[in-house]
Amino acid sequence: MVELQSLAARCGELSIAFWRAADAGLPTRQLFEQLTAQGRHTLAALRQHGNPSSVTVGESGIAGMLLDAYGREPTTCQEGSRTHRRMREHWSAAEEFTPLVGPDKLRHYLAGRAQYELGEGRASEALALVDRADPPRHDDAFPATAPATPHGDLRALRAEALHQLYDSRTALEVLAPLEAGLRALLPDGPIPDSASEAQRRIEAEFARGGDPADVARLLEASTVYHRVLDTKAGALRDTGRPEEAERAYVMLLPQYTASGLEAVGHLQLARCALDRAAVEEASRRLDRVAPLFESAYERDMASVRAHLRRVRGATYCAMRAETARMSRRHQEALDWCDRGTEFLTARPDSSAAATLHTEQARSHQALGDQAGAARYYRLTVTDLDRVLRVSLGHRFDTLHLRFRRPLFEEVLGFAEQSGDAGLAAVVTDLLKARAFSARLSLNRSGAPNGQEARAVQDRTAFADLTGDIAQAERQGRSEDAGHLRGKRAELLIRIRAVDPRWHLIRDDPPFDPDRLTHFLAQYPTGAPGSRPGRCVALSLYERPEGLLTLLATPDGRLRSETCRPTEATRRALDAYHREIDSGHPPDPARLDFWGRHGVGLADLVPAAVADEIADSGTCLLSPHGRLHALPWTVVRHRGRHLVRDTALGVVPNLSCVPLLDHRPDGPIEATLVGVTELADGSALFPQVGRAVRILSKALGPDSLLGEPVTGPAATVAALRGLLESGPPRPGRTAVLQVATHGVRSPGTPFETGVQLADGDLETGEVLMGRMRHEEVVLTACSTSFRARADHSGGHGALAGPAPREPEPLELAGDVANSLVHAFHEAGAAFVLASPVPVWPRLAIHHSFQWFVHRAAGCAPLEAARRAAVALLDNDDSPRQTGNWAGITAYGAR
Repeated sequence: MVELQSLAARCGELSIAFWRAADAGLPTRQLFEQLTAQGRHTLAALRQHGNPSSVTVGESGIAGMLLDAYGREPTTCQEGSRTHRRMREHWSAAEEFTPLVGPDKLRHYLAGRAQYELGEGRASEALALVDRADPPRHDDAFPATAPATPHGDLRALRAEALHQLYDSRTALEVLAPLEAGLRALLPDGPIPDSASEAQRRIEAEFARGGDPADVARLLEASTVYHRVLDTKAGALRDTGRPEEAERAYVMLLPQYTASGLEAVGHLQLARCALDRAAVEEASRRLDRVAPLFESAYERDMASVRAHLRRVRGATYCAMRAETARMSRRHQEALDWCDRGTEFLTARPDSSAAATLHTEQARSHQALGDQAGAARYYRLTVTDLDRVLRVSLGHRFDTLHLRFRRPLFEEVLGFAEQSGDAGLAAVVTDLLKARAFSARLSLNRSGAPNGQEARAVQDRTAFADLTGDIAQAERQGRSEDAGHLRGKRAELLIRIRAVDPRWHLIRDDPPFDPDRLTHFLAQYPTGAPGSRPGRCVALSLYERPEGLLTLLATPDGRLRSETCRPTEATRRALDAYHREIDSGHPPDPARLDFWGRHGVGLADLVPAAVADEIADSGTCLLSPHGRLHALPWTVVRHRGRHLVRDTALGVVPNLSCVPLLDHRPDGPIEATLVGVTELADGSALFPQVGRAVRILSKALGPDSLLGEPVTGPAATVAALRGLLESGPPRPGRTAVLQVATHGVRSPGTPFETGVQLADGDLETGEVLMGRMRHEEVVLTACSTSFRARADHSGGHGALAGPAPREPEPLELAGDVANSLVHAFHEAGAAFVLASPVPVWPRLAIHHSFQWFVHRAAGCAPLEAARRAAVALLDNDDSPRQTGNWAGITAYGAR
């Protein structure tokens, strides 16, 4: 026991020495390594002796010391940069001790980590940590019910992270009850950090009979109050209330001054002045803080002023550049941007870099240097892509894009004006399903999940909620089922947003035109069975002034042009979307948009582009907005169906094309699922059973992966098992067919799905799958339907609880949220599906023809082309083609 006491005491001594060095701004690396090594040794000895209670500092106490040190070490001064990868390793090492401490210590540690991530500009990671420390709540007071930490009330951290993630409205809602509680506790406002004022308030509290604990509580509340008011002011500015924000910053200025952070207040007020185009006022504010940012670098790296200089230096230079540019001093603006870049070298910040590069682009453009403007606009776009590449769910993805869209549109306008097709392609690709291509890149990387235990726990919780939903529906408890679905959607958002593998693609560049054209050049020799001829890629982007067309060809060319559809074409598009959005079964004759309205490809894109596509063997098409719902398989050009000579594959954006490349490995082996009846015994599609039997017989046992699943056996559990069948087997290509009825869910994106014998399988469940099937045939209605809104407001696990009456959130960014995209994420490179209703008999015939050609050696896109041509040869009138026109091939091969 004496030896254990000695080991524990040594840990305590090293902990005290570490904290003294850290607080004094001295190097701590050696002490930190000694402390953690001693701590691990002590914990091992304690476990070996059964954790005796007689030891003064037990397992929990030692682990707490180590967690405190892990939280403090990143904030100390060290030589060399702390890369994101190094910090991930640092925090991963600390996770070893989290199971050993109590909830309060864990909460303090997670709050400290969240504060660090906020300081480093990683708000999404900070928000995930706050959620882990304290799930979203609706508390009304401070700090009676909200857990306090050394870093303040967790709601203050949550609101700050929400504000940084552009959800200022929710941030204000989180802050409102917290601010009310603080105002009641401190009616005169926060206690300034100046020694005299703090001493006066402390003496007054003691005079009223307060005890030391109450005084400490007031000081902590004051610190939180200051942070709350600062976050509130920023949120007010971002929600279109600049006058209120400016008044809040003026009120906070004495607080900043008393705490030695006057520069922060003047920077905020300078920003407000620039928003009002008050250049002279902004310049005066910036002059007040110039000594801090323009003097020689301070030796004391650990001081508050030195930290402020590092963190806000690039922002200061960007505002100096903006004032110079607005005064037409463009060379001076460029000089300020160069100085700002020096700050970014020491402390990378993608958001600040985007601001600097934008100012550089604008000044170069004003000076007539188009090449320089293009170079810096391209850097701006790359920076903005880095700011939020990880998908955080519909709300954050949409709000981020809305906040940044004006700048994206500015860059796109420059690209169009200057004829820079490459820049236009990069911008539009980021505006179209960027989160999806990032997720696809992650899933195709094959990287192992760094936190397998947590991943298994999350997937188990997801499966349990799914089972509870099914039970609630069987018992007729629809309200409970809806509530459980909301919880499951929140869990799904969190699982995807905090995936520990995301850091692997942090430096993955946005769309690269050269990579695409190289892929197109190699396409004919990439895999057998593809359509002969060259392959081109077409991207469409709807803008108010017209349709931006981008065509990439295998000779390395990329050209852009804006096509302005005629009024008749616009009316036809409006009529088509009214038809499919009406909520009533559409008239099949109206679903062949092209044939019914006499519209051709050349009515949407320049005629020369349409001709080039028609002369190609394959076209990979990335639509945009409402163009996704058009029946592209039956598009016409010069009176002829394009698909007769050109295979068409639809992709979410151009950066997905190489990721969706599919080179079939050997003959196919098919899994056939046909839903003929529902749980209540009612018939769904009786002809499906017969079609599955005929197809299985035609394919033969060597081409089947198990017996067909039909009738009562076609259950949710059966399909769920197939979704977990991965990875693919070498030497064979697994194909999954699901013949059933599709379920549209316009306002709840994760709930679109397919009907099975005992219930529905939804998009959210498919997203969790990892299957061996690389090709999927969905013989069903509306399985590529994209939800354009989230009626819950997009709130999820990371956004906090939804308000009692949430406002529907119109989704931005061309979100890839259909069942097709879920199957892509689950492992499928090719999916055959439809955004609109299809009629069973012809849909079954089409899929049968696809399997016949696919089994004969055609690549998936070519098999889809031949199946469509066979139906057109039978009857190509719009009334007939409308029955199956929506069937579309999604993939690149």
